[in-house]
Amino acid sequence: IDYPQMAMFIPALGIDPKAPKNDIEALAQKLSPLTYVNAKYPPTLIVHGDSDKIVPLQQAQAMDQALTKAGVDHKLEVIPGGGHDDKTFGPGLIKALQWFKDKLLK
Repeated sequence: IDYPQMAMFIPALGIDPKAPKNDIEALAQKLSPLTYVNAKYPPTLIVHGDSDKIVPLQQAQAMDQALTKAGVDHKLEVIPGGGHDDKTFGPGLIKALQWFKDKLLK
């Protein structure tokens, strides 16, 4: 596993942590939203803390790039100093409510 912090999630997905790397990678690809991005993907807001120790910011940036490439209406909001915690969730919720109002209630 390339991200040791993700190891705790592997059993919850029904995979033995000692499974072959190919099996884990195949499941990761199947579960990844990146796999499903296309021009019909819905408007998407990504909120991510730049100090997240669980999910690296690179993951949000990769999604941002995939959405851009597909021409999807989206925005990446990076919360300075935010982790996988309330420091990101609080401002993220406010941004999500505004995004919902601006993009989805039209």
